[in-house]
Amino acid sequence: MNIYNGALTKPRFKKKELSRLIKPSTLASLLLPLALNQVHAASWQLDNGITVDLDTSLTYDAQWRVEDRDNTIITAGGGGLPGFLTDDGNKNFDDGDMTQNRITFSSDLDVNYGSGGVFLRVRGWYDDIYNDKNRAGAKSFQQDGIDLHKSEVELLDAFIYQYFDIGDRSLSLRVGDQVVNWGESLYVFGGISSAQGPLDVTKANAPGVELKDIFMPIGQVYAEMDITDTFSIGAYYQYGWEELRIDAPGSYFNVVDVLGQGSVGDTFDILGLPVVEDTPDKGQWGIALRYLAEDLNNTEFGLYYLTYNDFVPTPQLLPPILGPQLTHEYFEDINLLGASFGTVFGDTNVSGEATYRDGQPVQLNIPGAFYFTTAETFQAQVSVIHLISGTALADNLTIVGEVGYNRVLDIDADPIAPLVGVDVNDIHAALDHDRNAAGATVSVKADYFNIASGLNLAVTTTYRNDFNGVSSVAFTFNEGVEQLSITADFSYLNNHNFGVSYVTFMADPEEVLADLGRLELGHLNADRDYVAVFYKYRF
Repeated sequence: MNIYNGALTKPRFKKKELSRLIKPSTLASLLLPLALNQVHAASWQLDNGITVDLDTSLTYDAQWRVEDRDNTIITAGGGGLPGFLTDDGNKNFDDGDMTQNRITFSSDLDVNYGSGGVFLRVRGWYDDIYNDKNRAGAKSFQQDGIDLHKSEVELLDAFIYQYFDIGDRSLSLRVGDQVVNWGESLYVFGGISSAQGPLDVTKANAPGVELKDIFMPIGQVYAEMDITDTFSIGAYYQYGWEELRIDAPGSYFNVVDVLGQGSVGDTFDILGLPVVEDTPDKGQWGIALRYLAEDLNNTEFGLYYLTYNDFVPTPQLLPPILGPQLTHEYFEDINLLGASFGTVFGDTNVSGEATYRDGQPVQLNIPGAFYFTTAETFQAQVSVIHLISGTALADNLTIVGEVGYNRVLDIDADPIAPLVGVDVNDIHAALDHDRNAAGATVSVKADYFNIASGLNLAVTTTYRNDFNGVSSVAFTFNEGVEQLSITADFSYLNNHNFGVSYVTFMADPEEVLADLGRLELGHLNADRDYVAVFYKYRF
C-alpha cells in the first residue's frame, strides 16, 4: 500500500510491470530518501488484526524580508488594478522585517484491518507575526486574513478505503475527503490535476514547489480497477466543492487586496460597489483510462475526461454601461479532455500531457471593467527527470525540468461583448492578455550522504522563467517572471531536518512595465525576496 499526498493506492499495474518503467539503479537512488522519510514513527499491531500507523511532524519556520519595496510596484499596481488595491502585503513589511514565525504540526493516522481501513490527516499552525495587530507603520491586517495566517487546526484527508479482489483483478475504493491527482504535471499549473481540486496557493511562494504538495482534499468517491495486467480504469465523483486558498490581504505574499479571506466586504465597501458572491452547487466527476504499452519501451499512456467547476475565483467588475457591480464568480461546467504519457530512456524519465478545455474563463479587453467569458483552450507540458550517480560534485545529482505552453483556441459568443464593441472572432484583439504563453522550471538537487555519522545534506537550486506571453489562463505564465531559490536541507537520523533557504524574485518591474505597458499580478512579488530557516522533527 502506498500513501501519496494523503491518498492510499495500490499500484495501477503489477509491480513487475511498474518496475520496468524505471531503470533499477535510477529507481533505487530516487526512492532512497523517500523511503527513509516514510518509516512509520509509531505503529501498533493489535491482537484483533488491526494495524495502527501514526506519523507526526513538528515544524518551525522563520522568514525575513531581504529587499526593500519597489516604488514602481506600489504606484503602478497590477493586473489592471490600481496600486491601492494591490499594496497591503507590501506595505505591511519593511526590508529586514520578520515575515513568518510559525510552528506547524501535522499528523497522519492510518487504521487498517484486512484489506480496508480509515485514513486521517490533521494539520495545525500558529504564526506569531499575525498575532501582532499594532505593528508600527503597517496597514492593519483584516480580521479574516489574521485568522487564516495566524492560527488554524484543520482536518485535511478523512476517508475510508477498501480493496477488493475480483478474480485475479483488484478494485480499490475510497470515500471521503481526499486528493485525486491525475496526469504528469510537476510544476506547471493548468494541466489535468489542476481541474481535480483546489490548491493551497499559500504554500506556493517559492519556485519549484510541486503541485502534488499544494492540493487540498475534497469530498469525493474514487474507484480504480485493473482490467488486465496493462490496462486500468479510474473514476471519481465529487460531492464537495472548495475554492482555492490564496494569501489573504495584508499577508506578506498577498498581491491583490480584492481576493482571499477578508477582502470582499472590507475592500469594496469603500468604493460603494454592491458585491455578489456566486459559488457552485453541483457535483464534478472524471474518468481515466491507462494503458501500459510493453512493446513501446513500457510507455504508460492515459486518457482523461473531466467535468468540473472552477476553483479559482473570477472577479467580474461589470462594464459601466451595465452599472458598476463586483461579482466573485466561479465558472461552472468546464469540460476537459486530456492525454498523458510516461516513459524512460536510459537514466532519464520523460513524461508529458496535453489538455483541451471547453468553458475556460478568459478576460476580455474592455476598458474600465474586468469582464470574463468562456473560451476553448489548449495546454501541453513535457517534463524530464534525470539522475547522475556518483559524480565528483555530489553522490547524486537529480535534474528535473518542465516546460509548458498554452493557447486560446476560440472565444465563445458572449451577449455583453457586442455592447462594448468587442469582436470575439478577433481573438488577439478581444483578449485582455495574450493568446499564447509559455514558461519553464528547472531544478537541480545535489545529495551528499553521510557527511557525518547519520547526517545527510541535500542542496536544491530551482529556477523558473516565464519566457513568452502573459497567459489568458490564470495562474500559469506571466512573461517577465523569473524566480530563483537555493535550499540547503540537512537530515539527521531520518527524523530531523534543518536548513536554510534563499528565494529571489528576479522580475524587473520597470523593464516589464516598459515592455508590456502594465504589470500583472504575477509581477507584484518582484520585491519580496526572503531568507528562511526551518527545523522539522518527525515522531
